Amino acid sequence: MIMEIKPGRDVEEDRDEKVLRMLVEAVKLMGGPRRISEMRNLTWLPSLIRAFYAILLREAGYTYEEIAEKLGITRSTVERMLTADEEAVKMKVEGIDEGDIDEHVAGGIAKLAYKEHVRKAVEDEIESITTTSQALGIDWPVRVASMLKGLDFPVDRDVLESRLKDVRILGVDIDDILGGIEYPVTSPVDLVKKISNYLRKTGKIR
Repeated sequence: MIMEIKPGRDVEEDRDEKVLRMLVEAVKLMGGPRRISEMRNLTWLPSLIRAFYAILLREAGYTYEEIAEKLGITRSTVERMLTADEEAVKMKVEGIDEGDIDEHVAGGIAKLAYKEHVRKAVEDEIESITTTSQALGIDWPVRVASMLKGLDFPVDRDVLESRLKDVRILGVDIDDILGGIEYPVTSPVDLVKKISNYLRKTGKIR
């Protein structure tokens, strides 16, 4: 039997898909597609998309200078996007006028859209974990995943200890498990994998 080995997912393609999802969230935040269609001038759209990429590149560890070079903009523009006060933008975003959307506002909208994108991605992961675990007849991933709802990732040990307080998995205290895994934890799936690896190393599962 010949097993096909497929290449790993391209990082740039994955980033492009995230930008598309974030754009959908931004359109919703700004009043929906009908509201956008009423705008006569969409010259702010490239700034918004660049802000999406700036956020994702920063998340990937790029410096302001590297982001600026990659996106073909100035460092000060990157800084304005990434230091935007999304809460201030949130107060007026639905009724925002197209003339008000500069790099700073675009950055605020992009941050809000990014948070919503991440929230939905976490919910999808939790649902996937629940479905798979139930099919396999394993209950602890379901319990752990259900306790992670509403949590912003990535997270460190202190946050998980607070959220998963008093949990025991296959007879092992969660404090012991959390003390034996690496941080940060980037998602619910990442946590379940790290817990599984810990339990496997300690002989609790095979």
